[in-house]
Amino acid sequence: MAPILIVVLFLGAGGAKAASSCGVAGGSVAVGSIPAKAGAFSGKQLENAAAIMKAAKDLGLPAAAQILGVQAAIGESTLNVIDHGDVAGPDSRGLFQQRDNGAWGSYSDRMDPYISATSFFKALSRVAGWEQLEPSTAIHRVQGNAVEDHYAQFRAPAAEVVKALGGEATAGIDASGACPSAGGAVLGELSGKWVHPLPGAVMSSGYGPRAAPAGTVGGVLANFHYGIDFATPGRAGTIVAVTDMKIVKVRNLDGTFGTGVTGQTTDGKLTIGMYHMEAGSVKVKEGDVVAAGTPLGTEGATGNVTGRHLHMEFFPGALPNPMVPINQTTDPAPILKAQGVSF
Repeated sequence: MAPILIVVLFLGAGGAKAASSCGVAGGSVAVGSIPAKAGAFSGKQLENAAAIMKAAKDLGLPAAAQILGVQAAIGESTLNVIDHGDVAGPDSRGLFQQRDNGAWGSYSDRMDPYISATSFFKALSRVAGWEQLEPSTAIHRVQGNAVEDHYAQFRAPAAEVVKALGGEATAGIDASGACPSAGGAVLGELSGKWVHPLPGAVMSSGYGPRAAPAGTVGGVLANFHYGIDFATPGRAGTIVAVTDMKIVKVRNLDGTFGTGVTGQTTDGKLTIGMYHMEAGSVKVKEGDVVAAGTPLGTEGATGNVTGRHLHMEFFPGALPNPMVPINQTTDPAPILKAQGVSF
């Protein structure tokens, strides 16, 4: 089977309406493999969902439209290209059950997942104010179903499919299909104190040269440990802000790092990365300012790891998205001990 193009979404500020949730235009398209299963869907159904998502992206429509398209197709055909209609529309065909009335192109157009999805999105774009409509209503304005809220029941399954196909950028979509709201909250009372980043954990690997653990990637870079690791014996612990800081980057299942957050201390002297958290466990948003001890996520094993732990890196200065070895790291241990944190 040829590789399938999967849409990678870039998500924006959240809300309850069709497009005020996930309101930023779709981003790049990456080549990747379709997962074996996403919710109740698999195989050709997920390939069809990927084609729907790509069609919306190619039209420059926001991520909300991509969710709406998958939601509509689940409601019309369970993400299958159907070569028959029903009593209400015996001439309906394809993923979106489009009629043979000249509005949806030829038979082959209606049976083609990408072309039929493109037709759906072009029609959606002509619905005045569709971005502010309740999702099922927005779809109904295109599809003309006898029951306006028919598609509401398919919102959560559509969100699950989009999350499965979209990778890191869609990980923030919740079960209702809404994206996380923009950050900017102040969480906790800022005091300048420092705490252990993983209470109850022990340091499992220090900063500096080491033989690359079996199974890790990174070539020669893997022979130097650019941070320190903490692991909680027997259970997954809660990772907390080691000091007052502003969250500048949230990662969700992001390659080597896995899931985690990067923050800048409020005095701008350090940037702190905390990685390998459990997928979906991050409790803060980019732009939030958090006090020492604020829960950030759950200790996990995402990314390039050999077991469950927290990997923490310190970078001098205020950096929005630090990367090693491009940005210089420093050993966190002396800084932690100087601030009274024992481990």
